[in-house]
Amino acid sequence: MAWNGTVTCSSCCQSGHNRSTCPRRKERYKAALAVPEEDRGYSERRLIEEFEYKKQRNSSRKCSYCGEQGHNRRSCPKLKEHVGYVAKQEKAFRAAFVEHLNETGLNIGALVAASSNDNTQGLHIVTSINWDDVSITTSHQALRRFIIAKPVHLLCESRRSRNHFNIAAPDHWSVGPAWSEKENRWQEKHHAVEVVSPSATAATPNEDWTESNKEIKEFFKARESWQWPKEDDTSLYYSCDWWDLEEKTS
Repeated sequence: MAWNGTVTCSSCCQSGHNRSTCPRRKERYKAALAVPEEDRGYSERRLIEEFEYKKQRNSSRKCSYCGEQGHNRRSCPKLKEHVGYVAKQEKAFRAAFVEHLNETGLNIGALVAASSNDNTQGLHIVTSINWDDVSITTSHQALRRFIIAKPVHLLCESRRSRNHFNIAAPDHWSVGPAWSEKENRWQEKHHAVEVVSPSATAATPNEDWTESNKEIKEFFKARESWQWPKEDDTSLYYSCDWWDLEEKTS
C-alpha cells in the first residue's frame, strides 16, 4: 500500500505526529513524575528513563551552524536571525527588481540591444524570463543571465537559437557595501542589454518566486555562523549587506 504522507504515532495510533512528539505520552510522563519514586511501577519508571535520556542527549548535541550545544541546525536561533535578515533584503531587492523591469519595459516581447559581446551582438527579442535565476544571494556578485532572447535576424528561421542576458544594476538601487564595487562587475555589464522597444505588457513574476526563500536556504546550506560578518568587520568577503535596508532621510 502506498504511503499517503500522514505520520501515524506508534504509541497512541493517532495520525499527525510520531512517538517522540506524542502529546498523550507527554501527559503520561508528567503523571509518572507526580507519583512518589517508591510507588512508581515498571512502566512509569521506564517512561521517565526514556524522557530523561532524550533530555540528556538533546542537551549534549552540537549545532552545525553556531557550534553551541542544546539544539541543532534546524532550531538554531542565530541561524533563524541571519536567514531573516537576508530574507528582508531579498524582499526589498525583488520589489525593486520588478519595478525596474516595468519602468524600462523589459519583459517578453521587448526588443533589446545586446552588449559588445561579439557572440551575441545585435538586436534580440525577449522570449522568456527565468525568475529563478534572480536572487539577492547571487545577484550581489553579478546578476545571473535571466533573460532568454532570440536574435532578430533569426526570427524567420526554425532553429532554436537563443542567447542569455542580464541587466546592469541601476545606480539608484539601494545596494549595500558588498555590491558597491561596480567596476568589478564586468560579467554583469558584459552580458547586459538595453531596451530598444518596450514590451506591451508588464513583467509579472509567478507567486512561487515572489514568496520563495529557496535561494536563501541554499545559500545558508553550507554556511556557518563564523562566516557572518562582525559589526567591526570592514571586509566584503563574508559580507551579507547586499541591500541597504535603512531608510534614507534627506
